[in-house]
Amino acid sequence: MPTKSLLELSSWKKDQELNLLLSLLPKDALPSSNTFAATHPHGLDWARLLRLADHHRVVPLIYLQLKRSNHPAIPASLLGSFQAQYHRNTLRMLHLQAEAARLTRLLMDHGLRVFILKGPALAQQLYGDVSLRTSKDIDLLIAPDDMDEAEHWIREAGYESKSGETRVLGSWKWKDHHTSFLHPQKRIEVELHWRLHPDAGGEPSFDELWDRRQFSESAGASRRASADSMAAMAASTYTLGGEHQFLYLSAHGARHGWFRLRWLVDIDRLAVCAVDWEALLLMLRRYGGLPAGGQAWKLAAALLGTPIPEPMRPISETRQAHRLALSALAFMQASVPAPHPVASGTGANGTAASELSQSIALTQPMETAPSDGGVLVGGTATGDAFGEAALHTVSDATGIAREVGSVTGDTVNTLNTAVSSLTMPVASATVASSSAVAGATAATVTSSPAVAAATATAVTPQPISRAYLLSLKEPRHRLLYLISRLFPSTGDPILLPLPRKLHFLYIPLRPFLWLKRRFSKH
Repeated sequence: MPTKSLLELSSWKKDQELNLLLSLLPKDALPSSNTFAATHPHGLDWARLLRLADHHRVVPLIYLQLKRSNHPAIPASLLGSFQAQYHRNTLRMLHLQAEAARLTRLLMDHGLRVFILKGPALAQQLYGDVSLRTSKDIDLLIAPDDMDEAEHWIREAGYESKSGETRVLGSWKWKDHHTSFLHPQKRIEVELHWRLHPDAGGEPSFDELWDRRQFSESAGASRRASADSMAAMAASTYTLGGEHQFLYLSAHGARHGWFRLRWLVDIDRLAVCAVDWEALLLMLRRYGGLPAGGQAWKLAAALLGTPIPEPMRPISETRQAHRLALSALAFMQASVPAPHPVASGTGANGTAASELSQSIALTQPMETAPSDGGVLVGGTATGDAFGEAALHTVSDATGIAREVGSVTGDTVNTLNTAVSSLTMPVASATVASSSAVAGATAATVTSSPAVAAATATAVTPQPISRAYLLSLKEPRHRLLYLISRLFPSTGDPILLPLPRKLHFLYIPLRPFLWLKRRFSKH
């Protein structure tokens, strides 16, 4: 069983801005002079701190902590920039909250059951204040059989479809998980979900989720819903219950490699909520959530000092959880270049280079993960969550395939020379980009325009490996994933439009459409 600290990597220990950020994020963090003394505040790159907070979507939390600390070394212009972003986010979250409530009432008035996922509802449930979390859109979850009617009323509310996808046969219900709409005047995006996750993985039915729903009040209190009549439901908004919330948040964060700390902060806040951890453990086993759940607890404990509930400790202490957490750390580091290179040898901290190299191998660029949680393959959004050739790519890199085996099993395999050569370009690119960023943000913040300039460049999420995504699946769900590749997807009609009465032809044509998609990328 691994015992080394995930943060013993030299590149993380030397990153003062990141360490300060991490020290301010836990729920019970109380900033003091000691907090800043450990990071040498007069030598901090404050512009980079703001950039990190913005990338990780934790500006509201960091702003309030910095304001509370009132440390003399914090530039006034920095606080001014944080404050401006905080106020803008508050207004946006209130706007999203009001619109989410309007859409929920509209759907419920017409007899549809609906959850609000993430966004303002999650901020209220976990933080008690919508201003303390950020969100870019509204996520609604409805029963799969209600999709047609729900889409009709979303359009009636002034929204236009962004997807333009044709649903083929019935496979969309279990292969895909949401469709997107945009309000042209309000510029608000709505994602209408009929599943929690893509790729035909295991998850609770809508009825099971609804039976354990939580009532969400705008004042911030959350309690177990008790209303039985549709009339009462029409005036209410609902979120997932605590156990299902963890199941959803851990899988969502894992699928993205946890490249935003906001998702781990959600886990930190959920850790102190009234959750039936024993029931959650059974759910994780039933729906294949143990790999992602163990990874979530391992990362939250290492980065934020999150107390792990006793029933959750066994899944967080496995070799699999440790290795998946290392992979996520490598992905985080690649997403936001650090000022120091990845450790290249075994040092006093006791972390072997091969251990980190194995985790970097799972972040090799095989596809691009967009910010909304989907996956881009060849620059084009696809309903096939992990791309058409997941196992083909893995089998082409034998070392990566062995790594996947070691992540999902109990044996440890040494990375071979081929994988080592694969990791070299990533490591060198990380070092090069780190140097560039460090040089660009070397000056201490002296004015608000300087801070704005330092944060003007958007950070693009780095490619995420199919091997890593497959390593999050338990064997039985990998089999389901492979079987799902045989069924049509919403992307097939884009390549070959057919009349609806001929949609059955997409099944025998599937291999040819896959080949066309593969070769068109080259």
